[in-house]
Amino acid sequence: MAAAATQEPDVATTLVNWLAPANNITAPDVNAIKAVPQDHFKSYQTGGLVRQSLKSEGSKSKRDWTCSTSPILTWGDGDNGGKGIFITNTDNDWRGFYAFHNNCDTIPYKYIWVAAGATQFVSFPDGWEGRIQRGVDATMLNGQAHWLGTWFEFSWDANGWGWSDVSLIRGCDGPVLVNSQDGSGAWKGFTQDILSNAPSNALDTKDDGQRVLAATEFIGGAINTPPRDWELQQVGSQYVYVDDSHGSPVIASTNGRFGTTWPAGRA
Repeated sequence: MAAAATQEPDVATTLVNWLAPANNITAPDVNAIKAVPQDHFKSYQTGGLVRQSLKSEGSKSKRDWTCSTSPILTWGDGDNGGKGIFITNTDNDWRGFYAFHNNCDTIPYKYIWVAAGATQFVSFPDGWEGRIQRGVDATMLNGQAHWLGTWFEFSWDANGWGWSDVSLIRGCDGPVLVNSQDGSGAWKGFTQDILSNAPSNALDTKDDGQRVLAATEFIGGAINTPPRDWELQQVGSQYVYVDDSHGSPVIASTNGRFGTTWPAGRA
């Protein structure tokens, strides 16, 4: 696999111990997470997840959310037991992660750089509906939409439950594993490399030049068959959204908390 583009955080290397909150977060046991059979927990085609609309600008709904005009940089939020996401970077260098509210595609709500092998907690408010993508500041903070890549989608419902999935519909720039933190054992996503041996007609180029799997659906809804069929073969619709017609890749977390593991990708 081609190495992910790396952008060093300006002050992270020297000041991270001062900027980041102290935590004793234990790294997830990926093998134990994936050992739980899929029929041991409830999976949903959509459930309570509120996903991104790709409709025309005039018909997009942001559900009373005001899009950010300036992103929040966090080095990890304090964890008081509330709703949020654990981000574990299992790559071999710092990696950037960018959270966009649904239909607010040009400026992230929050972003974080996580050291190799580290886990950080990121909190999100009531009413959150959006996604996290991997990337680098040069593209993800340039005021333009960058859809191409793997999306970890998640939202909270009125009862405080969290809903999540891993979607490859807008492309795939690497694996993500998500697991519920409510004790149910629910998990989705994948950790294997599906980029290195992908057929050339399934690939597209990110704005930073990285070659990744293309979107499986065009904006009008037509299927882009080469990447969709490759992802069905390599991962399966039980684990990810390969399109909007296959599988039940959504899980719930009754406490609104999820863990995510991000192996090496192409940021």
